[in-house]
Amino acid sequence: MKKITMFLLSLSVYTGVLFAGGGAQGSAGSQGASPAGAAHLEAPNLAQQVAAGTLPSLDKRLPVPSDVMVEPMQGTGAYGDHLTFAFQGRTSQWFYGMIGEEPLFRFTLQGTVEPNAAKGYTVNANATEYTIYLRQGMKWSDGVPFTADDCIFFYEKMILPRTFGNAIYNCYYSTNPTTKERTLCTMEKVNDYEFKVKFADPSPNFLELVAIDTKWMFAPAHYYKKLLPEFIGEAAAAAKAKELGFADVAAMGRQTGYYHWNNIDRPQIRPWIVTNDVDSEFMIMRRNPYYWKTDAEGRQLPYIDELHFVRYADENQRVLMVMSGDIDIAPGLPYTSIAALKQNERQGGYRLLTWNNLNWSGNGNLVFNQSSEDPKLRSLFANREFRHAISIAADRKEMAALVADGWAVPRQASPSEEGMGYSKAWAEKWTEYNPQEAKRLLEQSVGLRMGSDGYYTFPDGSRLALEIMSSDSSAEAARAAELLTEKYLKNIGIRASFSVRDRAYIDEQTRANKLNIVMNSNYSINTINIALRPDSLVPVRNNHSPWYGAFGTWFATNGEGGEAPTGEILRLINLYRDMSAATSKAQINQIALQMLKVHEENLWEIGFLSPTPTLVTVNNDLRNFLEKGLWCDEFRQLGIAHPAVFYLAKDKK
Repeated sequence: MKKITMFLLSLSVYTGVLFAGGGAQGSAGSQGASPAGAAHLEAPNLAQQVAAGTLPSLDKRLPVPSDVMVEPMQGTGAYGDHLTFAFQGRTSQWFYGMIGEEPLFRFTLQGTVEPNAAKGYTVNANATEYTIYLRQGMKWSDGVPFTADDCIFFYEKMILPRTFGNAIYNCYYSTNPTTKERTLCTMEKVNDYEFKVKFADPSPNFLELVAIDTKWMFAPAHYYKKLLPEFIGEAAAAAKAKELGFADVAAMGRQTGYYHWNNIDRPQIRPWIVTNDVDSEFMIMRRNPYYWKTDAEGRQLPYIDELHFVRYADENQRVLMVMSGDIDIAPGLPYTSIAALKQNERQGGYRLLTWNNLNWSGNGNLVFNQSSEDPKLRSLFANREFRHAISIAADRKEMAALVADGWAVPRQASPSEEGMGYSKAWAEKWTEYNPQEAKRLLEQSVGLRMGSDGYYTFPDGSRLALEIMSSDSSAEAARAAELLTEKYLKNIGIRASFSVRDRAYIDEQTRANKLNIVMNSNYSINTINIALRPDSLVPVRNNHSPWYGAFGTWFATNGEGGEAPTGEILRLINLYRDMSAATSKAQINQIALQMLKVHEENLWEIGFLSPTPTLVTVNNDLRNFLEKGLWCDEFRQLGIAHPAVFYLAKDKK
């Protein structure tokens, strides 16, 4: 398999800037003035609306010339047409949500962070005060000004009261180096386009954490003041929730605040905006007339008028849609179809690309909830030798052949060769196929009893059955789960079942600590920098990862909720506290490696195969596409390609 581009090899574990003396500042390198009299430099359909008097002129829709963001690209493009994607309704909400996501700060391909919706920033010498500058004249999609009030409103009225259900993100805390106590930041408005974020203790990686934890560190205050109980009262808010089709005020807060891009009436700063029900068979996103970026010639982006999303039933249907030329961009295609996809490139009018990824494992990893509400299962999952037995019960060589068509190799869930903390010993740990040893461990080290039906019971003789859930509906995931439950686990006397539910359900049940076992690629650890993205490794968020469940809630709520951890999990949290209070690269590096070592020793997540590059097909006429990207959450998957600059060299027939 190809190596990830060399820039990753030189990525520091800690990409924030340390400020030993003197302040620092940053600004978007891609900003500049639109040409004077640029009112005609817009999509024809918008120009028609301007001529008809139904839309303000372009100069009144863009930020002031010096604050317009000029998006870098290979070449300026042509307006019009649409791009078609395949999707599965709301289940695909993160996929289509990331396509048009516009954060305050974003990652570059080099792994650094740069301003995006923000124009720039300054920070004091000890990284306790950040001043963030916004783009004067920038507007929401409904024409209302985007200002510092929207950023402060998001923090004070949505983050702190947890309007959309999530615990307060780690980026808003600083940690005292001596006491290890965490303190929330404060925000202060300077003027409409400038605000300060103040910390009690140094927070040198604040911007990186913002780009990870809370990418949209803003919300349209004018919209939420018509929804939230604080502004309109409980009764009116309940009535509004019902009017909008939500079960209650809490659901309204979550769906409009967290999954906000799904809501037709919610103002955005994205290049395209949803126009109909996301659970439809056919969804359309249409260009935002107030989008605040241009090309180097001052022509307002995006080039493409609309994004179309066509529902597919399963991966076989999606592959056929791609091969017939019906889909313009299709990421994450199954490797079982790679030969057919390659052979059909010319006829289908597309090119087959590979984007590398940093997954710790491929085709899903098996995650056991260490805070399971079932005391028997919790005791079982906490036993290291139980996890050992489950791991060596799997014939990974057979799985590689049947699931990945030979494109993957046996591999434990562990850092990639290009990532921090790679260890050959870790990658090979517990990967030998040895069902007899697995049974010995289950009986002698775990204490399970073999029943008369050929399946093990709990030590007390009660029935043992593992219920594994996933949100991955791909053919590979289904095949891997079938092999695991119907063959490998069955062969060692473990009764197991597998079911697929949509991602929203899995996420909600994870937050409620109701899932016991998850086998899902969505929860595979995948990060460019483990020190900046520890929430899959360490229980620091509200039930963010199924393996730690309620322990994350305990940490995120400062002990008010969830359950206090002990043993190795508490050790992890204490290491995270040390890392949060660290003030040098060397300290952060050292502690992050210690955290990884704890995972290597315990293997709370079991992997089976190595990750494979992400397969992407792209219409041959599509221009300004990133041919070799990196598929990971920090880079927002397709978002790193900056889709607003895409255009088609030929009109569709």
